Amino acid sequence: MSVAIVTLGRAAKLERALRALAALAPGSPPFEVVVVLDGDDAATTAVLQRDHPFTLRSFTQDHAGAGPARNRAAHEARGELLLFLNDDTRPDPVCLSAHVAAQERHGPCLGAGLVTWDPEAETTPYMRWLAPAGHQFNFSRLTPGKPVPWDAVWATNLAAPRPWVLDEPFASSFPPGCLEDSEWAFRQYRRGRHGVFVPAAVAFHDHHYAGPADFRDRARTFGTAARSMVARHPGLTVRFTLRPLAAAVARAVSLAWPSRHRRQRLWDLDFRVNYLIGLLRPR
Repeated sequence: MSVAIVTLGRAAKLERALRALAALAPGSPPFEVVVVLDGDDAATTAVLQRDHPFTLRSFTQDHAGAGPARNRAAHEARGELLLFLNDDTRPDPVCLSAHVAAQERHGPCLGAGLVTWDPEAETTPYMRWLAPAGHQFNFSRLTPGKPVPWDAVWATNLAAPRPWVLDEPFASSFPPGCLEDSEWAFRQYRRGRHGVFVPAAVAFHDHHYAGPADFRDRARTFGTAARSMVARHPGLTVRFTLRPLAAAVARAVSLAWPSRHRRQRLWDLDFRVNYLIGLLRPR
């Protein structure tokens, strides 16, 4: 297995992820780590140059985004199974073993591992609303061991056969960290490939959001990414434009009725409005 991590500007979080890989449970499959540094970053370079109890190879490229960086990792990897992790995501001790077991059980597939908030960091009420059953990650609609829809294939914790990435690479036309993995999965599914939910493969996500103000920029980036998605796949126009607009209007109307969940409704409307801003005013 090759663990592929794309990083830039988050040296401390990357270091935590590497420490977690050094502390995997006994019996974990043999692995290497391939890190692609997506731009100049002296602090991260220093972390990568330290000694690690596993094979680590790092590569630096001009800043090009997550998609091209993942493609570079796939080309440089030596394992036939890739595990994509974010630099702010550390694997549970049995994460790699669970991914390998899923590939053996279901055959070659996109193994969508579970992403949950890091228990060693603060989890705010807003974060609990965002995931694992919200706008960032919605695992509540998935069934363990069953096929997952293409829009639930997140590269934050994703196992994939390396040849699948080489013959169907990630696109380069998406803003940082938004929908490039879903668009890639959409193309994989069109080729008859499938994904499976692997809840035993857990990764802990360390990204703090105090409230909706911290997520607005990302919501607008989602909207901008939706323009790229529709440009590449016009058949998804209704899904990424008209449906979000209708949902925003419905949410706004729902605020006229009192509810003990009014705060969450306001958070939902905040996300949807900013998504539409990004959709209509790309950056």
